[in-house]
Amino acid sequence: MKLLLIIVLLLLFILVFFILLTQREISKLNQRIKEIDSESNQLVEINLFNPMIDQLTETINQQIMEQRMERIDTVKREQELKETISEISHDLRTPLTAMIGYLQLLERENLSLEQQESIQILLDKSLAMKSLTQAFFELSYYESKTVEPELQQINLSQLLINEVLKEAATFEQRAIEPELEIQEECLIISDEKLLTRILQNVIANALQHGKDQLRIQLTQQDQTVLSFTNKYENDAQIDPERIFQRFYVGSNTRNGHGLGLAIVELLSKKLSIKVAAEVSNTDFTIRIIFPRK
Repeated sequence: MKLLLIIVLLLLFILVFFILLTQREISKLNQRIKEIDSESNQLVEINLFNPMIDQLTETINQQIMEQRMERIDTVKREQELKETISEISHDLRTPLTAMIGYLQLLERENLSLEQQESIQILLDKSLAMKSLTQAFFELSYYESKTVEPELQQINLSQLLINEVLKEAATFEQRAIEPELEIQEECLIISDEKLLTRILQNVIANALQHGKDQLRIQLTQQDQTVLSFTNKYENDAQIDPERIFQRFYVGSNTRNGHGLGLAIVELLSKKLSIKVAAEVSNTDFTIRIIFPRK
């Protein structure tokens, strides 16, 4: 009788031990699933001599592998699409450039007023198409290539003034008066090529969509802050939450393709720069905040 009781107690002890061990391993399994990194190759492991638990672990690992392969395929397809867009954009630029050249030659001929108007329309549309193609190419290039910023010390004040001066003729043509409030010798660490492209796109956006005046302010205290503020058409409705989305141009806006500011946001992320847009009743502002020194 005593022997039977000892055996029963021993079996109960073994059963309780196994239940506790199972609970511990299931808890570890649950925690492991929560911590799974989609970029790693680690799978779920569990140490139990239980066929059902082993089967569950195998099913989970199979699902992890299938999801990982789906993510890899998705990234691959996205990369191929971006490269295709880049190649198409590159192939389109050559015939567009030739067509624009022929149209510019036709402008010099003795044409009737109606023919001149037709040539001007074709030329404007061709230039807009070339701008869109270039923007597509640039956006797909920065997205498809691993662009590693080449960091160096840059005099942001001088770089900004140079880019504004390059557009002096366009400012005059568009009857927009640039108002500069630029602190001297604002030194930052960044990639000069990528940063120059950001400045060019923001200035181009102001020239295309702004009117009357463009106020550019650059200050450097605890942070380096650069802002571009321009007036905009009264009937234009701008959503600052969507302004950096590709192809967004705002309602009642007849010009532009909406890719310039998308490129600005993309390059800003690569340089760890914060960029944001603000809209008031009459003013549109793009503010760029650089990392602390």
